Amino acid sequence: MLGVQILIHAIRMVLNNLGAALRISALPMLVVLALTLAMGGPGEMLVDPDAAVPTGRMGGLFLATLLQLAAALWIAVAWHRYILLEEAPEGFVPPFNGRAILSYFWAGVIFSAVLVLVAIPLVLIAGVIAGPMIVAEGGAVGGFAALVLFLLVWLPVTFVSYRISPILPSAAIGERLPLKEAWYATGTGGAAFIVLALASVLLVWILNLPAGLLIAVSVQLAFLWAFAVQWAVTLGGASVLTTIYGHFVEKRELDA
Repeated sequence: MLGVQILIHAIRMVLNNLGAALRISALPMLVVLALTLAMGGPGEMLVDPDAAVPTGRMGGLFLATLLQLAAALWIAVAWHRYILLEEAPEGFVPPFNGRAILSYFWAGVIFSAVLVLVAIPLVLIAGVIAGPMIVAEGGAVGGFAALVLFLLVWLPVTFVSYRISPILPSAAIGERLPLKEAWYATGTGGAAFIVLALASVLLVWILNLPAGLLIAVSVQLAFLWAFAVQWAVTLGGASVLTTIYGHFVEKRELDA
């Protein structure tokens, strides 16, 4: 299946270029880790995600979120440019291309805006179907309600995100691709993007399983595992977008 091929190709691309992948991603991610630990580590929220955040930590959490976004942008742009332009990193400081990162950020704003516009009517439809059950269960989203939200909201929005995703790598390499052209270029993907979405969420779910088991042993170990998964997902997600752009826009062959 093409969707599985895309995912395998993206993962293999990282593994076959592991040295470059680490040089591109290690410094930004370790800075994020250091800041998180400086704020007190995982704390009670890893044990209880619904726990109230102390007022004094809100500023630090906001700063950490901004830093995570900056790190993700830096890594994604550097990875796109490494694979698509062969712009190899030197040392463990990934190439910082301010213009490309800013262009990528604005492409991301457009990307996100489109997905929000797509999601709004879908959420309304899903709310009509699943809303009564959610209310009956005291606001909990589970069972049939979760399935409705997954099928009517998450899956279509993810499909659209893959269809328009070439605007992101194109921004990173200085070849801005309009939304219409990105949609047209990925038109042959069809159901492959549904398969890719399902395979990706399954893989991330499997990778996150050990974190739940490690909490019983050590919150710190669970946090480090979750952080490692976040690292892998950040780089893997950038690689998936690179693969989609390379295959559908530049017509590169997949090796899986």
